[in-house]
Amino acid sequence: MRFAWTSPFRFRCRPCEARAIGGTPSRARCTAVGDIPMKSRIPAIAATLLTTSLLAAPLAQALESRIDAVTVYPRGADVTRVARVSLTPGANSVLLEGFPGDIDLGRLTAMVENQKVEVRSIRMDVREQRDAYDAEVRRLQAAITEVKDAIQAIDDEIAIAEFQLKFLEGLVQDSASRERREAVSGQADVASWQQAMDSIGSGAGTAMEKIRNARKSRRDQEAELSMLERELENKRDRREDSAVLRISLYSESSLESNLRVTYFQRQASWSSSYAAYLDTEANRLRLTHEAQVSQTSSEDWNNVELTLSTSNPGGAMQAPEQDSRFLDLYEPRMGARMARPGVERRFEAAQMLEEVVVSSARLPSGRYAVLYRASERASISNVADQAQGVPLSEYRVGVSLVTRTNPRRNASAFLSARYAHDSETPLLGGPMRVFVDGAFAGLAQLPDLLPGAEAVLPMGPDRQVEVSATDQGGGKGSEGFLTSRNTQLADFLFEVVNRHSRQTTIEVVDYYPVSRDERIEVSVPRSATKPDEENIDERPGVIVWRKTLEPGERWRIAHQYEVSFPEDTMLTDPL
Repeated sequence: MRFAWTSPFRFRCRPCEARAIGGTPSRARCTAVGDIPMKSRIPAIAATLLTTSLLAAPLAQALESRIDAVTVYPRGADVTRVARVSLTPGANSVLLEGFPGDIDLGRLTAMVENQKVEVRSIRMDVREQRDAYDAEVRRLQAAITEVKDAIQAIDDEIAIAEFQLKFLEGLVQDSASRERREAVSGQADVASWQQAMDSIGSGAGTAMEKIRNARKSRRDQEAELSMLERELENKRDRREDSAVLRISLYSESSLESNLRVTYFQRQASWSSSYAAYLDTEANRLRLTHEAQVSQTSSEDWNNVELTLSTSNPGGAMQAPEQDSRFLDLYEPRMGARMARPGVERRFEAAQMLEEVVVSSARLPSGRYAVLYRASERASISNVADQAQGVPLSEYRVGVSLVTRTNPRRNASAFLSARYAHDSETPLLGGPMRVFVDGAFAGLAQLPDLLPGAEAVLPMGPDRQVEVSATDQGGGKGSEGFLTSRNTQLADFLFEVVNRHSRQTTIEVVDYYPVSRDERIEVSVPRSATKPDEENIDERPGVIVWRKTLEPGERWRIAHQYEVSFPEDTMLTDPL
C-alpha cells in the first residue's frame, strides 16, 4: 500500500481511490489493508514524516580539493582550494576535508564558477590533532615503505652477488686441487688453466661491480629514507588541528562546475628583491624583479598560481575617530610651581625633537596597492629554511650615468644610473644586487618607484674619479657697534679629477645651513662658486654643483658661507 501526500495530516489509500473514480469514495472496509484504526495510523504517519524529511535533506557529497592559487601579502596569504562538484537541481551539500584547523571562518569565502549556483551557508567542524594530516601521513608512510622495499631488494642483489663470489671461490679451489694432481701425474694443461682463470676473473669482476653499484644505490635510498622520516616526524610534531567544511549550495539545474574556497593564512610573507646589471659602454641597464616568498603554514603550496600583493588586508580600513578635548584651569600647589621650569624645559626639548623628526622624515603621500603575478606556476614549501625566489619581471632601459660625491662627508665618488620609470607598474623598494660590466659591485637598496618617476639607482664606487676637500680655515669674529654679533665663516675648496677615458657627468653635493631662528643670518660671499641647484629633492639648504668633465679634466669649487648671530648666544650645531 502506498500513501500520497495531500496535507500535513491526511493520507489517501491508493486502492480505495482507484475504485472510487467516477464517484464518491466508499467508507466501507478497505479490501487492500483492511480498516486501519487511528491508534495504528499514528506510528505510520510518524514514520512517513521521518522518511519524507530524510528524503528532503540532500546527502552531502565528499569532495577532494587541491590548492590552486595563492595571493601572498606582506603579512599573510589568501589560499584558494578548488574542487570539482556535480550538482542536481535544488539544494545540495558538499563536504571538504583537510583544511587547516586555525582558519578564520569570518574571512572564508566560497563560490561556484557558474552563475546558476548560489552558496547558501558554510559550516566548519574542527577535528582534533589525531585526525589531522591523515592523507599526508599516509602518503609519507607509503613512500617510506616503498623505499624500505627498495633497500631490501638492493640487499638481495648484494647477497646474490656475494654468493656468486663464494661460488667462484669454490670453483677456484676445486680447480687448483685438480690441476695440482694433474701436474704431479704429468698431465697438466696450461691452456685450460688460463681459460678457467679468465672466466673466473670475468665473473668475479662482474659480481664485484654489481656489489659496488648496489651499495651506492643503497646509500642513496638510505638518504631518501632519512629525509622522508624527518618529514613524517615534522608532520606529527606540529599538532595542528584539521577542519572539515560543509557547504550548502542551491543549483537551478543539473551541472558540473568548480567550487573555489578561499581562506586566510597568517604564516606567510613576501618581499621584493632586485638585481641590476649595468653596461657602462652601452649605457644600458637590465633590472630583474624577484619576490622572496616564505611560508610556515601547515600546507605545502605545490604548483600554484602565485600572486604577490602589496596591500595589507589585516590593516586599518579607515582613519581613527577623534574625540573632543576640553581644557580647565586649576591652582597648582607650591611644589608643583617649583617643578614647573623643569617641566617646561622637557616640553621644549620634546617639541624640538618632534620638529626635527617631522622635518627630516619624508614619506610618499600615497602608496599603490599592486598585484604582481608570477609568470608561471610555482611551488613554495612550508619547511624551507629560507625564503624562495620567484621571478616576476624584467626591465631593459637606457640610462644616464652620473657620478656623485659629497666631499665633506666622504672623499669618494659613487656612480648612479638614472632613467624614467615609464612602466605602469610601480616597484616596491627592496634590496638590490649590483653588477657593473659583469662584475659584482655590492648590495644596494632600490627605492620605491612610481610610474613616471625618475629612478636613481646606486651602482657603487667610481674609482676613476678623484675627489678632495680642503678646509681653508674660515674663521670667527664679531661685528656691529650698537649691538655686537658673532660671525663664523666656512671656507672649503673641493677638487674633482676625471680619470676616465670618456666624458663623465659629476655632481658635487653639500649644503648651506638653514636658519630656524630669525636672529641667525646666513650669507654667501661673492667669491663662492654658485651652485647649479638649491633645495634639491625638496630638502632645504641642500645644494649641488653639476658639470660634465672631459678625460683628465680638473674641477675646483670654492664653497663658502658666513653665519652671524647675537653675541650672547651660541649655535646648536657646528657649521
